[in-house]
Amino acid sequence: MLRRKLDKQAEALDIKKTKTTALDPQQSIDQRFYTFECKLNEELSTIELPAEIACAYNAVEYASSLHCAFLKKYLNGTKKVIFIGINPGPKGMCQTGIPFGNVGTVRDKMQISGEVHQPPKLHSKRPVTGLNFGSEEQSGLRLWSLIESLAGSLDIFFQQCFVHNLCPLAFFDKNGNNITPDHLKGTYKTLIRDKCLDALEKQLELLRPQYVVAVGAWVEMELKRRSSYCKSTAKVIRLKHPSPRVPNNTKWSEEATAMLEKENLIKYMRNMP
Repeated sequence: MLRRKLDKQAEALDIKKTKTTALDPQQSIDQRFYTFECKLNEELSTIELPAEIACAYNAVEYASSLHCAFLKKYLNGTKKVIFIGINPGPKGMCQTGIPFGNVGTVRDKMQISGEVHQPPKLHSKRPVTGLNFGSEEQSGLRLWSLIESLAGSLDIFFQQCFVHNLCPLAFFDKNGNNITPDHLKGTYKTLIRDKCLDALEKQLELLRPQYVVAVGAWVEMELKRRSSYCKSTAKVIRLKHPSPRVPNNTKWSEEATAMLEKENLIKYMRNMP
């Protein structure tokens, strides 16, 4: 029943059904991008969770209404710059289906709305209430506030830039602790990483960015080590993760601005040549 509902939502947004993985030359950029996401989701769903992971959320699936609306609104062509985070946060994309998507930014700034369903397996300490979620993801609030401040508006920013996550899954242990992909273990970690990097490679080839801003050290390391596109075509630039949990991160906005100025990326954020 849930799958049928998600498929109908995707169709209504002119996005191919989740089970459709073959590229159609008549598809728009956002549709092709979503096709790659759906293929990745299918592959990830076949990998059994390790004992230490109680459940995994995939907001691209259960929040597909908002996610597809985000793609349709902002992914209308190739991009000069792509910001890539690690995976969804419990208070952000897990609620909204949008990378770094704190509720206030998605609802009030992006003006995106839609129905959010429940993950197949819900952890009691990690509820999903969509745009009714009662607190803001601070990483997303910091990132989108800075982007809006530097670009002038999110609409201007998305003309030449885009934001995406390497992995669509959020992982929780039995106590509800958030386990990011860099803290997964063994073979499972390798399988998840490689599947996500394979999908990202196709997405980068589609969007053709000249600059890839890796949000966090682990994403930067993996892209520089393993992405053929990043090795040959794009410059990988590290942006310190905006999470308040990162040590010595009280001046994140100032440090991020200085980095973006140094790399001459703000002009693209402002949709300048």
